[in-house]
Amino acid sequence: MNNKSLNEVGTIILGAGISGLTLGYYLNKRDKDFLVFESSKYVGGNISTRNKKGFICENGPNTVLINNESVRDIISDLKIKNDVIYPNKNNNKRFLIKNGKLIKIPQSFGQFIKSNILSLSAKIRIFFEIFIKKSENSLSVYDFFKKRFGKEFHDVLIEPFLTGVYAGNTRKMSIKHVLKKIWQVEQNYGSVILGFIKKKSKNITPKSFNFKNGLSDLTNKIYQKIKDKIRFNSKITSISKIENLYEITVNNDIKYRCSKLICTIPAYALSEIIFDEKLSQTLKKISYCPIYVLHLGLEKQKIKNDISGFGVLTKPSDNKSFLGIIFNSRIFPHLAPSDKDLMTVMVGGTRQEQLLKTEKDLLFDKIVRDIRKLISYDGRIIMKHDFLWEKGIPQYELDHDYIINEIKNFEKKNKDFHIMGNYVNGISVSDCIEKASVVSKIL
Repeated sequence: MNNKSLNEVGTIILGAGISGLTLGYYLNKRDKDFLVFESSKYVGGNISTRNKKGFICENGPNTVLINNESVRDIISDLKIKNDVIYPNKNNNKRFLIKNGKLIKIPQSFGQFIKSNILSLSAKIRIFFEIFIKKSENSLSVYDFFKKRFGKEFHDVLIEPFLTGVYAGNTRKMSIKHVLKKIWQVEQNYGSVILGFIKKKSKNITPKSFNFKNGLSDLTNKIYQKIKDKIRFNSKITSISKIENLYEITVNNDIKYRCSKLICTIPAYALSEIIFDEKLSQTLKKISYCPIYVLHLGLEKQKIKNDISGFGVLTKPSDNKSFLGIIFNSRIFPHLAPSDKDLMTVMVGGTRQEQLLKTEKDLLFDKIVRDIRKLISYDGRIIMKHDFLWEKGIPQYELDHDYIINEIKNFEKKNKDFHIMGNYVNGISVSDCIEKASVVSKIL
C-alpha cells in the first residue's frame, strides 16, 4: 500500500445481513468510523424477498418475532411501527398430518386431552414427567423428550416442530442450545411441567410480524441509513492480525486495517480466511442443512380442505416430499392477490438430502402431487418460484458448548474481534438483531 491511511478504518463489519446491518445502523447513529463489506451485490443475507406476479415470496425467514427489546427498539428507532403487519388473528391454527390428512394441533390443554393426536398411553405417560430426575448433562433433543415425555410425544410433536425451524436431526441437536427455555426450566425446577406451571403468568407467546413488501422492507430501510458505508462485491479473502490491528484482504487485492473487527459471515466462510488455525477447525465442525424453498400461487376457491392456519409440518413416517408448508397468505393476506393463495414449501434438511438430488422438474411434480392430495386442490399452479440454500440452516449439535467456548476463548485473546451470526446466539432474525444491538454498545 502506497498510502495506508486511505485504507485504515476504525471498525470493519464483515457481512451485510441483518446482523451486520443492525450493527452498522447503531454505530452510524453514534458517528462511529466504520465500513461494511458484503461479498454479494445485495444487503439482507438470508432475508431475501421476491415479488412475482403479485405474490410476495420470502426465500429465507418468513416472519420476525417480537421477543426481545432490541427488536422493539429498532422498529421504533427506524419509525416503521406503522409499517408492521401482524398475522391474521382468525387463522392461528397449526397442522400436522395423521393418516394422510391434515389435523389441527390442539391449542389448549383441554383440546389436547380430547384430541386423538397422541395415543391414550402416550397422554398418560406425559403426567409421569414430574417424577423424572432432571438431566445432569446436556442431552440431544430426542433423548431429552424421550426420557421426560416418551418417544411418541417426541415423534409426533417435537420432531415436526424442530424440523420446521432447523431442518435437522433431533438425535444430534443439543436441547441446551436448541430449546434453551425448556432446558433452563428443567434445570431450575426439576420438571418441565412443574416449571411452566410456576412460570405460567410470565409465559407470553411473542408476536410475529411482516411488512407490506416483505421482510426486505426492514433490511432496505436500514440500508438507506448507512448505504455510503457499505462496499458491495467485496469478498474477504484473508484476515490477519498485525500487532493490535486486524488486516483484511478484499478480492485478493485491496487491504484494509482496523482496530475493531466484527464478523457476521457464515461459519464455513470465516473458517477459510481466519488467521487462527484452531478456530478455523472449530468452525468447520458446524454443519449446515440444505433447504429447497418452493413458492406456489394457487387458486383460493379450488382449495377444498381447511388450511386456515400457519401451516403444516411433517414427521418422517408421513413419507411426504416436503418438510413443511407455510400457508403464507392465510397468515398475511397481503402476500397474495385476494383470490389467490401463496404457499411456501420447504424441502431438504438432513432428512431429505437425497431427495434434493432429484431432477428439479421431477421433484416439482412429486411435491405438487402430494400437496394436491393433502389440501384437495384441483386448480392451476398460478405462480412458481424457487430457491436453493445449499448451506441453509446452521445446526446446534451436541458439541455446540465446545464450539461456543472456543469462540469465546478466541475473542478473549483477540481484543475487539467479535464473532456474530446465526450460528452463535440463535438462528432467528430477532436473535441476530439482539446480539448486534448488544455488541454495538461495547464498541
